[in-house]
Amino acid sequence: MKPARTRRLTPPHLRGMNRVLIHARFLRHLFREFRWPIVVLLALVLGGGSLLHRFYHHQEVSLAKACFSVFQMIFFQGGLEYPDEWYLQPLFYLVPVVGLGALADSVVRLAYLMFTQKQRLPEWQRMVASLYRNHVVVVGVGKVGYGVIQGLVERREAVVAIDQSSDAPLLDLVFEMGVPVIRGNGRHDKVLIEAGVPRARAVILACSDDLTNLDAGLAARDLNPSARIVLRLFDESLARKISGAFTMPAISVAEVSAPAFIAAATGRKIYQPLQLAGQRVHLTDMTVDPAGTLVGLTVGGIQSDYQVNIVMHQGPDDVSVNPAHGVRLCAGDTMLLIAPMDRLIVLEARNHGDAGTAPLAPD
Repeated sequence: MKPARTRRLTPPHLRGMNRVLIHARFLRHLFREFRWPIVVLLALVLGGGSLLHRFYHHQEVSLAKACFSVFQMIFFQGGLEYPDEWYLQPLFYLVPVVGLGALADSVVRLAYLMFTQKQRLPEWQRMVASLYRNHVVVVGVGKVGYGVIQGLVERREAVVAIDQSSDAPLLDLVFEMGVPVIRGNGRHDKVLIEAGVPRARAVILACSDDLTNLDAGLAARDLNPSARIVLRLFDESLARKISGAFTMPAISVAEVSAPAFIAAATGRKIYQPLQLAGQRVHLTDMTVDPAGTLVGLTVGGIQSDYQVNIVMHQGPDDVSVNPAHGVRLCAGDTMLLIAPMDRLIVLEARNHGDAGTAPLAPD
């Protein structure tokens, strides 16, 4: 199924930054891009003007007029007569050729730069990424990476993506979210630098290969020791070792997906497991069954008798967070609960009227 499209958002990093600073950085980028044509033109105008001012003898020429005359020569508009001095004659031939060559190179570069903005080619993506500060870099634009990027954008986080493939099926959706994508292997320092890892707040490695994620994570740590590095790993044992040895959060796919498999097989809606005060608990929602024994009980009574925490209650009229203990449950009400797995199993059995089959009774 095709992922839902996310509304294009302006990254908060760029939205909150002083606009003058953005344009200054853009002009600095343009200067780097066109530095050699600019240097050539300045050398022609200033150098050629200085020569004419000093050695041209047909008439006295000020330095400003000499420089302007050389500038005119670039466009085949001679402001001065052809010199008799042999050492000045080559100047009148070389200035138009070299000057027009530098201008033509600049025009082509500028047109190509504007074209790449529209066509989302790598040059434009690198330029946009160079403006980011304190952002999150996501390596790998697969299904997991796309989901991470989508969630970050929805939270108004500035994101730069890295992906080795130029035709990944989800890249168009990432572009539509306004996220720049750097093309290349995330294991290479050059690619990570182009994505702004040295200036990033966090780096998420979401590729489908453990070695790639680990190698890229270590490279990112070398480039930015203060950034938070998060790895996606399939090997649960490796995830524990990496998390402990390198102080990098490593998310094991097996551990994260296990609750989803359990929920699909048993029909229970069990979400991501949590660690609270050293105890493993689970988050689930439960609809009060008319045939169960929970109908008519109060929120406080259920929390006390079954040792669960009801964090949200939806009744026929409204939704309440941390509902009052006196709220009485009716058939069809929905509760959001946090509790250890054994307590959830007991409560589910009572909810369905299977008190005799519950594997564990409440204390």
